[in-house]
Amino acid sequence: MSSEPGIKLTTYFGEREREGRRFLADALFDLYERHRMRTSVLLRGIEGFGKGHRLQTDRLLTLSESLPVVSIAIDTRERIEGAVPEVLELTGHGLTTLERARLSTGNDLASLALPGAAGDALKLTVYGGRAVRADGQAGYVAAVDALRAFGAAGASVLLGVDGTLHGERRRARFFARNAGVPLMLLAIGSRNALEAALRPLLRLIEEPVVTVERVQICKSAGELLAEPQAVAERDPSGLPIWQKLMVHVEEQANHDGHPVHVQLVRRLRETGAAGVTVLRGVRGFYSDHVPFADRLLSIRRSVPVLVVAIDTPSGVRRWWPALDEVTGEAGLVTSELVPATHGLSEDQRVSLALASTPTTQLGSGPS
Repeated sequence: MSSEPGIKLTTYFGEREREGRRFLADALFDLYERHRMRTSVLLRGIEGFGKGHRLQTDRLLTLSESLPVVSIAIDTRERIEGAVPEVLELTGHGLTTLERARLSTGNDLASLALPGAAGDALKLTVYGGRAVRADGQAGYVAAVDALRAFGAAGASVLLGVDGTLHGERRRARFFARNAGVPLMLLAIGSRNALEAALRPLLRLIEEPVVTVERVQICKSAGELLAEPQAVAERDPSGLPIWQKLMVHVEEQANHDGHPVHVQLVRRLRETGAAGVTVLRGVRGFYSDHVPFADRLLSIRRSVPVLVVAIDTPSGVRRWWPALDEVTGEAGLVTSELVPATHGLSEDQRVSLALASTPTTQLGSGPS
């Protein structure tokens, strides 16, 4: 087993964006394959907007030509920083971020001790294949149930359409099971709850790669626990610090007669948020809700959606009241610090140097 400081490289862009004759997504994952990234995954979004505030959504045919996609690559700092110049050269119009995480892989992952105090809130993300079955169902079904049973605050499973796992390319194909294509299981909870669920969880995901990050739980099922942490716009050296808020919610949850995720995109766009992306999962839960998942013969979808919003600390303070209102009865809301971004502001450094954040990241120390 290896456990070491890692870096998560995330890019947000449109699925129809091109790099020369290729789609940008293909170019990025060719790059990740060439660099033999420990793991990477491409996730298709269903709605969102970027710096130009142009809405894209699968709900309207005229606005669905280039839906948002998110690519995530995770490896050691040395390997990620070696790929960053090529990534930035490819992604001229999208948003690129770097985040610190504790990275663990290997056969002995079940004995991994999560860092922090017993009650610390963590985000545990497991990447791996989908081939494992349990009681006749996909392993991730039992994985979500285990997280709920052990008291996690919430979890969502998202299926990738391309990726790498332990350096090997895993691309989805038509008319195939795609069992090896990476999925992403994202779980939020206290260190104790996540550590208790870790052993059964890892038996249910094929060839798992695990990251652990600090997170702040702001709301759960409408209850306000804490507003997002107030931080400075820049670290002592002058590097910018950004914030990422995520809302885990059921696709059918409503606010004022419309789905919560649709209202969030509308309200955050109206209040000038820098960018929002909505991802649709296949199974998840938050608080004490029964897990959300598609049901056989059901007319309405009942799956989790994940709303991701990234902005400056002052931007988050401006639109937080709108997000707080829309999530007044539903959703799990979390906040994290993003120490490096490129593409949202003209004064960002192309090198994507990692800012020192107020909370030392797990196991990696300040940069």
